[in-house]
Order: sequence, then C-alpha cells, then structure tokens
Amino acid sequence: MTLEPIVRIASISVIIPTYNRAKYIAESIESVLAQTRPAEEVLIIDDGSTDNTRSVVAAYSDTRVRYIPVPHGGIAAARNRGIALACGDYLAFLDSDDLWRDTMLEKQLAMLQQEESLVCSFTNFARFTDAPRKIINEQFSYCTEFAGLSKELRRTGDGFILDGDAFATFIRFHEFPAATPCIMFRRSIIADMRMNESLRIGEDTEFIMRAFMRGKVAVLPEVLADIRRHNSNITNESGILIEQDKVRALLHLREVVDTGDRLAALNDRLVKGHIDSATALIRTGRRMDGMLSYINALKTPGSPTRKLKGLARTTVNMLSSVRGSRQH
Repeated sequence: MTLEPIVRIASISVIIPTYNRAKYIAESIESVLAQTRPAEEVLIIDDGSTDNTRSVVAAYSDTRVRYIPVPHGGIAAARNRGIALACGDYLAFLDSDDLWRDTMLEKQLAMLQQEESLVCSFTNFARFTDAPRKIINEQFSYCTEFAGLSKELRRTGDGFILDGDAFATFIRFHEFPAATPCIMFRRSIIADMRMNESLRIGEDTEFIMRAFMRGKVAVLPEVLADIRRHNSNITNESGILIEQDKVRALLHLREVVDTGDRLAALNDRLVKGHIDSATALIRTGRRMDGMLSYINALKTPGSPTRKLKGLARTTVNMLSSVRGSRQH
C-alpha cells in the first residue's frame, strides 16, 4: 500500500486597515468575499474609528472576517498590527474604501506560485470617482518605462517576472507602478518587515521598495484593483505636504539600500523628489523654500540631465509665481 503525499494548500490573509470608513467598508469587504479564490482570513484592523464601523463589520457572520480594534495610531501602525496577526502564507492589503475585482487573489496567487524566489506580485489598478462612479485612469498608462523592459520581463501565466533588480528598476519609474491594494506578498520573505510608522504618506511605497530588495517581482498588466478618489483621501491634501512626505520616505530608504546600483537609482529618484517639492512650494508662493528644495536636488548625487530639466521647471514656475503675485 502506498500513501499519497499530503499536499498543503496555500493560505491567504487579507489585511484591511480602516479609520472612520463605515460608509465604504462594507463594499470593500464584499469585494474580498466575492473572490474566485477565497482568502482564509480577513483581518479588519479598526484604527480607533469613532463612527459606526464596528456595527457595519459585526453584520458579517462569515467566520473568516475578524474585527480587531486598536488605538488610533495611523494607517502604518494598523497595517503592522495586521502583519503581526496574519497567519496566511501570502499577505494582501486592501484599503477600506477601495475594491478588488473578483479574480484578484486567484491570479496573484497563481503568479506567486510560479517561483519560490518571488517576493511579491502586483497588478495594474484603476482610479475611480465616488459619485458619480466613473473610471478616471489606469496606473500603467503612466508607466511608459515598461516598454523598455521587454528583455527583462519574462512571460509566464497571465503576467511577467522581472529578471532584473526590481528595486533599481521600479524606483526609476516616473510614477511608481505598484500600490498597496494591488500587491500580494509571500509572507515567509517579508514576515520580519514592518511599515515605517513615522511616515504620514509614502509608508506603503517605502515598504514595497524594501520588499523589492528581497527577491524577484511579478507583474500582472490586468486591472484587478480599483482605488477610490473622494474628498477625504489623504492624497487630496496639500501638494506641498505630499511631495515633502515622499522625499522623507525616500530618505529612509537610504538607510537600507545595500548595493551601489540601488543607491544610484535611489539618488536619481531623490533628485526628482526634491524638484517636485520645489515646484509645489513655488506654485503656492513659497519661492525661497522652493529654491532651497531645488538646491537639495543639486546636492544629491544623481542624473545631471534630470537636474537640468528640473532647473527649467523650477524657473518656469518661479516666473509664473512672481507674475501672479504682482497681479495681486
């Protein structure tokens, strides 16, 4: 008599951090429960909500849905609590106002099971307006750099595996292609990682880029996540704060980059970040602060071409700002 080998089925944990999103969270949970490949657990980390989020989640009798209230500490702290509690072989994050299309988990898992060296896979995503509901754009439409990676992207299943260094490759993109709601991680590779709770914005990008240093990355060009845009999005706040926070997130990565190529790529991105911050500052009349930000770009080792183009951008915005102040 021969015994059949026991095949262990991979498990998926979904982490949904939330703060005062009672209006949206039910739709987000429904999009997880409707997956063609169900998750084994859905952790709702309530970051100190003061609305009726608890009662909305309590309406779900599905035993996979776990409601975990924590003191208000910000989205990074909430996600970190989820990482610590998750039991799955794979981790996926969904914000409590965003949605997944029904094959999100199935296709992500299929990609990650191609090779054990894959630390994560990410998909394309679309942004949509809340009311009226309308698709605005797809993220990969901004990522023209994919066209130049044809020799490094190896086709497999529904997507591609990047054979080159994911950190050095994707940090140079004009727009980061991956966002938290469109990515799945192999837990065994990132189990010791946590999001930086000192960052207000960009903590997810900083976490993703650190993960990219730990293995190969797969890409699914299909739109499998939808990110909602509404008035209370944190990314609707002042453009100055956003650009400055992005720079802070990039500066934290300097502490962990481990090769010369990665440091060079990071510095190129920092040059862009300082220039973007300079432009945002000048547009709102903070011309001196804007020039100081551009000086930081000049001080950062990086692309001379990008610095020259940044000078042109900064000058144009400076002239426009001066003309505007004279008219008033």
